[in-house]
Amino acid sequence: MPAEAAADTPALTIAKFDKALHDRSAFSCGFAPIDNFLKSSLSDQIKAGMVTAWIATDGNDPAVLGFYTLGAMAVRANLGPKKWQRAGVPDIPVIYIRAVAVHEASQGMGLGTALVIDALKRCLEIADQMGAAAITLDVLQDDHFDRRWNFYAELGFQTLGDPDNPHRVFIPMADVRASLS
Repeated sequence: MPAEAAADTPALTIAKFDKALHDRSAFSCGFAPIDNFLKSSLSDQIKAGMVTAWIATDGNDPAVLGFYTLGAMAVRANLGPKKWQRAGVPDIPVIYIRAVAVHEASQGMGLGTALVIDALKRCLEIADQMGAAAITLDVLQDDHFDRRWNFYAELGFQTLGDPDNPHRVFIPMADVRASLS
C-alpha cells in the first residue's frame, strides 16, 4: 500500500463530524443506503457511541465531499491469519470502517484514497491506545462492487474468509504500520 497514493488536495480538510459545521443535505455518493445513513442515522449512532465520523470538505465550505466512520468490532479468531488462531482467544479486536463514501461529483479524484489513508492513520493511533490487530470493512455490493473490491485490494486489504460475509476484508495493523512509517 503506497503512502503516496493519497493525493492531497490543497484545500481538503478532514475533520471530526460536527452537525453544526457539516452540511450533509446535498451529499450523494450514488448508493442510497449510505446517503441515508449520513443524512438520517449518523447523528444518532454517534450519540449512542456506535461510531465516530470524519468528514472531508473543501476548506471552509461546509458541504460534505466525503466521509468515513470508525467503530469497534471483534472477529472470530478462526478467521484471518493463522497467528490469530494461535493467540488462544475466541475473538480478535479490530477497528471497523463502517463506511467510506465520496460525493459523486468528487469521485475518481483521489478523495476516496485520501479518506482511507486518513482512516488508516487514525486507526494506528487508536490501536496504540487500546490494541487492535487489524482494520476491517465490508465491501458494499452494487453495480460498482468490482471497482470497490479492487480499490481496497490495491490498498492492501485481503479477504477475511468469513463464510457469513464473503465481502468482509481486513488489513493487519502491522501492515498498516509498515506501509505508513
